[in-house]
Amino acid sequence: MNQRHKLSKGGVRSAARARFARITDLPDRTVMLGAILLGAAVSAGLSYFLAQIFSIDVFSSLLAVPEDCWLDWDLNIGRHCFSDYAQIVPAGLQPNPWTYEFSLPWGDYEPFPLGGPAGEMVPHMLFGFPAHLVGSPRLGLIGYMFALVVAVLSPAVWAARGTHGVERVVVFVALGAAAIPAWAVIDRGNSAGFLVPIALLFLVALSRRQWRLAAIMVVLAALVKPWFVVLVVALFVARQWRWGGLALAGVLVSNVAAYLLWPQDFPKTIMQSINNVSAVASSPGALIDLRNVSFGRALLLLPDTLASLQGGKVPDGFLAGPRSIIGYAILALVVVALLILGRRIPPLMAGIVLLATAALSPPIAYYYYLIFVLPIAAIVVRSPDGSLGTGIFEHFAANRERRRLVAVSVSLATAFTIVQIALPTPPIPAPIFGQFGARGIIGTTPIVLTTSILAPLLWLIACVVVIISYARRPVHVRGLGDDDDPVALEDGSPSTSADRSEAISSHPPAED
Repeated sequence: MNQRHKLSKGGVRSAARARFARITDLPDRTVMLGAILLGAAVSAGLSYFLAQIFSIDVFSSLLAVPEDCWLDWDLNIGRHCFSDYAQIVPAGLQPNPWTYEFSLPWGDYEPFPLGGPAGEMVPHMLFGFPAHLVGSPRLGLIGYMFALVVAVLSPAVWAARGTHGVERVVVFVALGAAAIPAWAVIDRGNSAGFLVPIALLFLVALSRRQWRLAAIMVVLAALVKPWFVVLVVALFVARQWRWGGLALAGVLVSNVAAYLLWPQDFPKTIMQSINNVSAVASSPGALIDLRNVSFGRALLLLPDTLASLQGGKVPDGFLAGPRSIIGYAILALVVVALLILGRRIPPLMAGIVLLATAALSPPIAYYYYLIFVLPIAAIVVRSPDGSLGTGIFEHFAANRERRRLVAVSVSLATAFTIVQIALPTPPIPAPIFGQFGARGIIGTTPIVLTTSILAPLLWLIACVVVIISYARRPVHVRGLGDDDDPVALEDGSPSTSADRSEAISSHPPAED
């Protein structure tokens, strides 16, 4: 009897181990897509619970309060003005946008000048200026929003084309309709959405070792959002010094040339824009804003929570010094680590780490900058050099470079950045300010905290895992991601096909 009982227990354990093995052996693209769909289902259920029972404004919790027509911009569509577009265009129509001041609810309606370099205004003015000439500002807004939607959906379309059957629908829904960062960019009308196709092409170029294309994408990314110039480090990591230098020169020339579109007071306008950006970045309220998803905000979440429990809210200026430098310190450490690794890490993985770090390292990184995750998700689903239905980590595994921990950390960080969930926390009254030039608070709407603040922590963990993994076990086959490139031996020199076979056979599959 005891022997039968032991055999029964042993069979149960074996069956459990077999089921666990089947789960852990799932392709990483499947893990990511499954996590997105499961998270979306949980989000929908909690949203119903919060909205129907507790009257929580779930959409405003995940995005922002829709009543954003604070000035009479003549751009409203219903009650919404897509204010990140609406604020830029009137300033961009001035001879010197950086001396143009306007009053918004923040800072008690004190007038303040526009912040930001000239390149950031170019996407807005490509649509806003022609619409101004024909006297139809809404036409410019509609054209801009259409281009923005196409841009943020480009990874979903590209990734879906690498699949077949019903999986195409699953991928498009997961990377498009269910992607909260995409909705956030569209809801604000922020030009960060135009980074999405640029970053996707950048990652594809790194995977295929098309250095010229990668350098061009660095220039374009730095024109839209200048701090993404840090992506050039990926070229230096691959020891492409010439292309990296040309990319830096292109960034400098293109950003200076953008100021020439507003020639009045040039070159003083360069310093004016820098001063305006510094004033915005040092704003204590923005540093502790609930929608700030920077590394500094996430790492100080615990002391911020304790401070708010004691005083009802986080005091202005609380830990402002550390909060301002934490992200830059992380960025510096990541850049140094990648440069030391050099060719021991695939260029694509270096690009993924740099993309996440560049987006989250500034002291103020609003929630719509999580849009950086969509190109990474597309690469996880579809390898630029793999067969149909193969993601980048499956492609690595096929080349005997499987790193399970790297794949899981990146896949889960990607999934839980795409899916954001409104949490059943005590409601926070979000103010609704006067519209079309009226001042003051005209009402409030209850919102709750979301899981978006966890995204920078997940990406910090993923970046650390990637760097440590390749520091412990450098990549042995340089040709990963580019079947036409010669394999490099451990000293970096090209090899023959015989060397390729020897290199693969002499090294076991890398596992974390």
